[in-house]
Amino acid sequence: MRRRAQFLTLLLLPAILLASLPAVAGASVIEDYARVIRSRHAGATFVRIDGCIQTELFVSAMDATFGGRHGPVNKQGLVGIFLARRDVCAEPGPKGYPLVYAADGSTLDSLSTTPQFSRAWLDATIPATDMDGNPVSVALSLRWSPTMPFELSHVHDNGWLPEGVKFGAHVHTFSHGLRADAVASGQVTVDGQLLTLAPTTDAQMEQVRYFCQVIQHPRGGAEVDC
Repeated sequence: MRRRAQFLTLLLLPAILLASLPAVAGASVIEDYARVIRSRHAGATFVRIDGCIQTELFVSAMDATFGGRHGPVNKQGLVGIFLARRDVCAEPGPKGYPLVYAADGSTLDSLSTTPQFSRAWLDATIPATDMDGNPVSVALSLRWSPTMPFELSHVHDNGWLPEGVKFGAHVHTFSHGLRADAVASGQVTVDGQLLTLAPTTDAQMEQVRYFCQVIQHPRGGAEVDC
């Protein structure tokens, strides 16, 4: 079964975009805010076998630019990893081969990409915790390349929220997505032990551009957030 390291996140970046709204009798609408997200993500699952020990590494990395309509531009990265070692010479149980070591961690390091998202890479050291609660250091040097043309998706929606509230807000959203299967390769170092990772096709690259605008009814009503 193919297992993927998946990471779902949406962050915000500034935009100068306006959505139209039909006039409301007796009052004019008030635009509370408008914002746009752009995030890029790469994930991969690596498996390596050395004798009786199978090492599994799940990696998810992203980079996003975000901000409010009138606010400063900010950038945010996030990396998450899970590393497991199993004894494949032992008798497998209900959950597979016995786990002899595991560590997981995260950091705010950013995924790096080319302007056209034709390549992605990650060079970072992740502070992690092993299965016994001890701190460990996991250093990554990974590279991604798409193995197919990017699949394009568009999603948009308009409506009054919350439903059933007389004086709510008009919400306009639009998202533009790109996704492609990828090949990933590189190296991982766990507490000084370097392991070269064979290229894996259990990997993906994704980009999301997301716009959201809320126009609050001038008579108030429930607050609405994107």
